[in-house]
Amino acid sequence: MNPMSWLVISTSIALSTIMISSTTHWLMTWVCLEINTLSMIPIISKPNHPRATEAATKYYLTQTMASTSMLFAATMNAMSTSNWETDLTTEPATTIITLALMMKMAAAPFHFWLPNVSQGTTTLTSLTILTWQKIAPLMILLTIHNKTNITLILLSAVLSITIGGLGSLNQTQLRKLMAFSSIAHTGWIMATLTMAPQISTLTFMIYIMTTIPVFLLINHTSSTTIKDLGAMWTNSPSMMTTLSITMLSLGGLPPLSGFMPKWLILNNMASTNMIVEATLMAVASLMSLFVYMRLMYMSSMTLPPHTTLMPIKWRTTNKKHPIITSTLTTMTALLLPLTPNM
Repeated sequence: MNPMSWLVISTSIALSTIMISSTTHWLMTWVCLEINTLSMIPIISKPNHPRATEAATKYYLTQTMASTSMLFAATMNAMSTSNWETDLTTEPATTIITLALMMKMAAAPFHFWLPNVSQGTTTLTSLTILTWQKIAPLMILLTIHNKTNITLILLSAVLSITIGGLGSLNQTQLRKLMAFSSIAHTGWIMATLTMAPQISTLTFMIYIMTTIPVFLLINHTSSTTIKDLGAMWTNSPSMMTTLSITMLSLGGLPPLSGFMPKWLILNNMASTNMIVEATLMAVASLMSLFVYMRLMYMSSMTLPPHTTLMPIKWRTTNKKHPIITSTLTTMTALLLPLTPNM
């Protein structure tokens, strides 16, 4: 891609997200979301492959449908209140905007587009879709969190965790697996959105912190399937140890940092007498934990036989590891003692 085009596109994505976090006008919010969507299309379709074109088309149609629904609901709210401020008062508009933002975040039952889009593009672009592109809709949801329907949010949270776990059980493609992981974590983020938005923000930050090292290591080793992880313990033990720690943190096992948000969320839900919902979420998350344990086992606890019949890709192991991977992996393992201060 032309450097000037890359600069314009990346600047548009960054600025549109930053402006959404500071605007209080629905038209401005809609314009920023459209700029954000249109800037992602050339990045998704850059590999010049039919799958990339399909992924870009699915991303465009889904995001445009969500943005159109949000603009329709904002117009309904403006007709009722005579202003375009983000302080919602009419119930149909609030519900429609919440559903549209759930579609943009790929929360169940509007998750259908995310696995295919993640699989059809490159690893780093998939990382951008699963992390940075969720910031804008999450910021809008945080802005209107005291107006949203708590039943709708909790239903979507439980569905997201369940579907994220079920969908990842039979996946062998790493990008699709991480997409279902993102759906499950979106459910945890939305669980306390109306009751304790600060816990949802913390959950999202830790999710980004643990997802970035996984994608950087996958990109560093050119891995595409779970099978590719099996032969990497002999090539780079330190890299696979890093990946194993990060995977266990993604699963939410103590004493790693990934346990912190789940602990806080379940504690908050139990204190507000949501025992059934908290139990369903905790049980459904066991499926995702099984997937992370399987990845950890494949990457660091198995050795391929010397006379393997499976084709193993050639990789260079003399590349330097990016410093951000080591830094974020350390944070994913050591932040749990800070929980009492949260």
